[in-house]
Amino acid sequence: MMIPTWFSIAAFLVAAMAGVMACTLLVIRPGSSLHRSIALLLGTIALAHLANAAGLFVESHALGWRVAAMVAELVEPAALLYVGLGFLNPVQRSSNRSALWRARIVGCLGLLLTGFVVIGQIFEWKVLEDAGTAIALTVLGRMPYVFIVIGMVLALAQLELVLRASQEPVRHKLKFMVIGLGGLAGYQIYQASQMLLLPVWQENQVLIGSIVTAMALCLTAYGLGRTHLRDVFVNAYVSQQALFGSVTFIVIGLYLLAVGVIGEWLRRTNQPLGLGLSVVVVFGALVGLVVLAFSKTVRADVRRFLTRNFYRSKHDYRAQWLQVTEAFEQAASKEAIMDRLLDLLIKTFPTTSMSIWSCRESDRQFYRIRSMTSEKESFPLELSHPVIARLLKEDEPVVITDSSDPLMASGTALCFPIRAQGQLTAFIALGRPLHGETYGTDDCDLLRGISHHVGALLSHAKLAEDRQASAQLEALHRFSVFCLHDLKNLAARLSLVAQNAERHGRDPAFQESAMRTVTDTAAKMTSLMSKLSLASVKPVLTEAPELVDIPALIDGIIAPMRGEERVRLQITGGIAQPVLAVKDQVHQVLLNVILNAKQAIGLEGDLSIRIGESGGSVVVTVEDTGCGIPSSILESLFRPSQSSRPGGLGIGLYQCKQIVEAHGGTIEIRSKQGQGTQVRIELPLSEGLRSKSQTLQLSAFSLQPSAFSPQPSAFSFRRGQAPPQTAEPVPLEQR
Repeated sequence: MMIPTWFSIAAFLVAAMAGVMACTLLVIRPGSSLHRSIALLLGTIALAHLANAAGLFVESHALGWRVAAMVAELVEPAALLYVGLGFLNPVQRSSNRSALWRARIVGCLGLLLTGFVVIGQIFEWKVLEDAGTAIALTVLGRMPYVFIVIGMVLALAQLELVLRASQEPVRHKLKFMVIGLGGLAGYQIYQASQMLLLPVWQENQVLIGSIVTAMALCLTAYGLGRTHLRDVFVNAYVSQQALFGSVTFIVIGLYLLAVGVIGEWLRRTNQPLGLGLSVVVVFGALVGLVVLAFSKTVRADVRRFLTRNFYRSKHDYRAQWLQVTEAFEQAASKEAIMDRLLDLLIKTFPTTSMSIWSCRESDRQFYRIRSMTSEKESFPLELSHPVIARLLKEDEPVVITDSSDPLMASGTALCFPIRAQGQLTAFIALGRPLHGETYGTDDCDLLRGISHHVGALLSHAKLAEDRQASAQLEALHRFSVFCLHDLKNLAARLSLVAQNAERHGRDPAFQESAMRTVTDTAAKMTSLMSKLSLASVKPVLTEAPELVDIPALIDGIIAPMRGEERVRLQITGGIAQPVLAVKDQVHQVLLNVILNAKQAIGLEGDLSIRIGESGGSVVVTVEDTGCGIPSSILESLFRPSQSSRPGGLGIGLYQCKQIVEAHGGTIEIRSKQGQGTQVRIELPLSEGLRSKSQTLQLSAFSLQPSAFSPQPSAFSFRRGQAPPQTAEPVPLEQR
């Protein structure tokens, strides 16, 4: 009696452990489908072990408790299949109908077999040869266990494919959780196969199941702790062909063959308890082997051993290059390229930390966009940072030696540049190698090859974006022909109102009619312009540069704002040498930036403009206390059709950047959501450019007539030309 008591206590403890884990998941993440599925699985495990423990305590009701445990075990295959689906990306999960229906079918079959179990068609009392009694299977009793074997094999194969399809650092987070859940499935397959071979329920199965389940639950809990109870999705499609071609079926087939041999030996030797304990040892060894197989530290040790003893160089460059080309297949966007790069680096270089930093075009600072472990927002690095300064000048790795450097504080030991179109676009930050080693020539050569390949891919991605932007411009250019025709007619209406106002301006009836016409025309023009998401802009050589007084230009722009009481306007500096530029274009840039700041602060706020000189350039800084710009928009703010304002056309800042760069200047934007935005514009001074003024021709951005338009648009005339006539003056009331 003492041994069953200890068996039942072990089962009670495991049931409590699984129940606490299930409740924790439901309380902390009730809205997560993945964690709900895991909680359901853990709940069924808790009920099964609780029923087994109660059956050992109350032997008179042992058959009823065994039935209750069997009901919980029949739910586990469907629950584990839903857990596997929970790891998939939500979009792929909804489109993967075959996997969803497979889980539903397994669930329905489990409920059907539950009915057979409840009505008493599965278990019965059997008298043994030594006059004892035991719970045995009936003629139909093997059906539920066949179902458990098939259902758990499907679930285990699905978990295997999820783990194989995952990439670093996602695999680093979920491997222990998947291995733990796979261990639960593996033991259920073992237990079901034992019942099919020896259809008698034995008490020692409770102890063996409790030990194995506790080991698997510990792995699962550790894996959940690694994810911080957050959803971890894998971009994988679990197709039926991939599922049935899984290694799981090969392993399970070999396992069932081995179980048949063990079962036959069991009949002959009659040593159930000793065999059961050996099963625990074998299970632990298998789980440990799987964990080691997916450990990058162990893989690094094996690679280091082979390199020292069998290879001339540290890396097999032919195999590595094949791995590089395969890794970047179908990676067309910058985001996809960076994802594949991080996964490739983690597999290639065993290190304590690893990250990728990219230059943001809007503020010309470097930000960490990918990391092996850390999920915290990174600190930005200025172009003046010592490491960035060296990477800008040299195409060589930079070893971090300064202990006060924030990169070294984050664990970085080596930085390697990535250049696209000759410009430093990003860099790789590697931590210290494992086992106290250093990065050698072989490592740097391999990194150089990878970075050059990534730089070429980023250049192609940038060219693809430019081609797409050009296609958008061309399409909208053609569409603008029709809009310009309508705008021409609306402008003619306003022109008639202005001309008739000279004669009828004092007439109240005319005033009322004119206001209605102006209001209606303005509404139609606004509606018409809102249809254009992008203006067609092409450079046309129109004007020669001249000396432009920037402070005077800004003073004229802000003159209408001075009367607003709630807008606190502040101008500092105000003295600067003139710049050699096209005045209308510079006016367009400053007007756009200042109006953007005014619209950002709304009815009340601070708007400051600083004018000064720095490094041979006039610097204009416009700063507001408005709502700020989200970081996701800052990444692509200077691209066509990208706007931070609802209803914006997405052309203003794109146009500003083109104009400023055509003048040899720069424009930077720094913003924090909820705090405000700062725009910094640099334009070179007139000194040194006077000799080039005869040849310098800058682009003036204006709408161009389409090839399908027979005549120039009313808005395409150049300076010095008279605008086309719209219509003869007609009294407003006669129209």
